[in-house]
Amino acid sequence: MTPLLTSISPRFGSVVGGEIVTFNGAGFSSTVGDYSVVIDGRVCAVQTASATSFTCLTDKRPGLYPNPKLDIRIAGMGSVATQGLIFRYVNYWSEPLTWGGEFAPIEGDMVYVPKGLNLLVDVDSTPVLSAVVVEGGLIFPSDPNPNHLRTFDAHYVMVRGGLFEAGTEQFPYTSKLLITMHSNRSSPELPIFGNKVIAMYNGVLDLHGVPRNPTWTELDITADIGATTIKMIRDVDWKVGEQIVIAPTGYFNFEAEERTIIAVDRTNPSKPVLTLDKPLEF
Repeated sequence: MTPLLTSISPRFGSVVGGEIVTFNGAGFSSTVGDYSVVIDGRVCAVQTASATSFTCLTDKRPGLYPNPKLDIRIAGMGSVATQGLIFRYVNYWSEPLTWGGEFAPIEGDMVYVPKGLNLLVDVDSTPVLSAVVVEGGLIFPSDPNPNHLRTFDAHYVMVRGGLFEAGTEQFPYTSKLLITMHSNRSSPELPIFGNKVIAMYNGVLDLHGVPRNPTWTELDITADIGATTIKMIRDVDWKVGEQIVIAPTGYFNFEAEERTIIAVDRTNPSKPVLTLDKPLEF
């Protein structure tokens, strides 16, 4: 009979508050007044309620809160089983308030994300940063447009007891994200980790894109030198514009060839034919 929470939408919201959050589940009350919802110690005022969902309006949450917490109680039913689901208060990269009411970082700046602060990278691109130290959370949200591209550039990223998230297994990143690390052989190195690196020290790294099946397959027939098409042994969900690697037949790794798919022929759905952007060399 315990009320059960199954999902929260959205998963993030501004520390400024004033955002509507929807909680879905089972065994809820249909009476708004029955609810007590507290997120990170701040009351979230319930707006609507039914047996399977309710909404609430977030309050502002100043300061740092190292351990996100969600507490939901329903009169006569007790505490809701949240199943580990949480709502994270975040600071938006695009908001001047995040940067003390001044301007966002520029090229060469260092960004420090302290414990208790979750920085949501909601801009399309960032300048090339000298370093990013993450003790709180650095989160990249998906865009509703699957073809949207977000870029992030830095020389060093050090996740020290914090969270670096670009999609999770349960909530994969559904648009496009390009993370570029900058440096060369002579650039200064972080002790132990080196340079041009995303370094992890007692932290959490979540990088989950849209699940693909299959991630690899075999050729149905030999692809000769000069071939511009390849025939697969089974169906694939690969799309025009995506890049693939064709492994070498022999023992030399330099014979592996990277190509871009420019057309997909599914006349025979079980054995599609991919057209490549340029002929094979090996």
